Amino acid sequence: MSLKLYRITTTLDNHPDYGAKFKKDADEIFSFFRLDIGDEEKIKRRRLDFAAGEGYTLENIENTDYIDCPCALLFSKRFVERVGNILREELQFFPCTLICQDVNLDWYAAKIIRSIPIIDKEASTYRTLSDGEKMLKYVKYRGDIKEQFFLARDKESITDWIVSELFLDLCKDNDLLIHFYEANKWSCIDEG
Repeated sequence: MSLKLYRITTTLDNHPDYGAKFKKDADEIFSFFRLDIGDEEKIKRRRLDFAAGEGYTLENIENTDYIDCPCALLFSKRFVERVGNILREELQFFPCTLICQDVNLDWYAAKIIRSIPIIDKEASTYRTLSDGEKMLKYVKYRGDIKEQFFLARDKESITDWIVSELFLDLCKDNDLLIHFYEANKWSCIDEG
């Protein structure tokens, strides 16, 4: 039987600025965490400071365990303490600072380790670049994945990633605060 696939977002997604960004040199961070390019030891030595979007306050940031960020997946300390060990084959966690209202909070930037073919290439739509290269425009995920996994990135389009129903169940069982959306629909179905 195939796993159900989901996308995730923060539980506080009703404000236009409920994301986070890296404070400086975001290209190196994006390359390491999203493109799997770079020196892990260098990343471990550097200070990882992320700024929470203006939609976050010290009060409401406690109501989410995941924050969207273009250059890395950001998970709360609570998330890592509760399920980090279970996910160690699929995510590598790096301590970071999330700055919210000028207060430093302990969070974790995560790098996806597992990669499998998750994109349905025939059902997805593409746009053609000026040099003739095709680039994904609207991603459709495969509905026939039988491999058991919590979270994975695509084997070819490595910036595209997905979570499975196993991840959803793990979050629910550990009272973690993350919104889940059916992968090919983007309508909220659950709050983990």
